[in-house]
Amino acid sequence: MGQTAPVSAFLWITVVSLAAWCWLLLCQGFFWRTDVRLPLRRDPEVWPPVCVVVPARDEAAVLPASLPSLLAQDYPGRAEVFLV
Repeated sequence: MGQTAPVSAFLWITVVSLAAWCWLLLCQGFFWRTDVRLPLRRDPEVWPPVCVVVPARDEAAVLPASLPSLLAQDYPGRAEVFLV
């Protein structure tokens, strides 16, 4: 009688967990299979300006590697980089 309760509880937890996963995969997962696509948007005529703030305390060793890649971004609008 002492072993029946833990095994029964484990079995119920397993069944409920499996049922929840099946429901999530089968009922909620159908949005992955949809063929509906959002219409493509045109690029805006005027891009908003962007400011990039880089916290760089004690980062002298990695700044020579990270700054060129940050400055090489091809954002079509105005972009500013601030080192703090």
